[in-house]
Amino acid sequence: MSVPASASGQGRQGRRVPSLVLLVVLVALWLIAASFRLLLLPSATSLLAEHTVNDRLSALDHAQLVEVAERGRAFVMGAEGVTLPAGDDGRTAFPSDVVGHMEDVRDVLCAVRLAAVAIMVLLLVVAVYVWRRAGRKALGLGLLVGAVAAVAATLLFVALGALNFNALFAAMHQLFFAEGTWVFAEDSLLICAYPLGFWIGMGATWALLLLLASALVALLGIVLRRR
Repeated sequence: MSVPASASGQGRQGRRVPSLVLLVVLVALWLIAASFRLLLLPSATSLLAEHTVNDRLSALDHAQLVEVAERGRAFVMGAEGVTLPAGDDGRTAFPSDVVGHMEDVRDVLCAVRLAAVAIMVLLLVVAVYVWRRAGRKALGLGLLVGAVAAVAATLLFVALGALNFNALFAAMHQLFFAEGTWVFAEDSLLICAYPLGFWIGMGATWALLLLLASALVALLGIVLRRR
């Protein structure tokens, strides 16, 4: 007994939907992860620290605070041989509770890097599958919609930050760190090296990088659909 062509086509279309949805999700996640990785380059931290460190409250001068900010970035990124300026005086060094928090940050970023690699590998596999099974136009659609989803996430992030950045900042920390392990005195070395302005700048830079990366992926998706 033969199957009508229309029914066969609908069956293939139904099987394509889950792979396309997965492609969209992976594209959005990869864009978020890739832009975040760019955000952690030394140049980004140094540039933001240069304009935001709080030398007014700190016991260290401007240049020393910028150096501390970069050493902290290198430490949490797991750079070999990098140590923190540890000591008992919280205004000139990192006490044990601060060092513990930085170690927690390093562990989180390590997990994020591993997750990003897994997302990238899975994305390549799914992209090839969609290309072979559904064609380049379907792949282009997945890239385009995934980029739009990433932009939507960016705009939501920006809107939440504009409404109440302190609440957003606290919520993100509560998501990854134990209560009470990430609150420090305003004049501590950690807060002077990474004041609120630094994190606002990081958030804005991340949003910009994500929007640019999403635009490139969306453009690729459009090209694939129109060729």
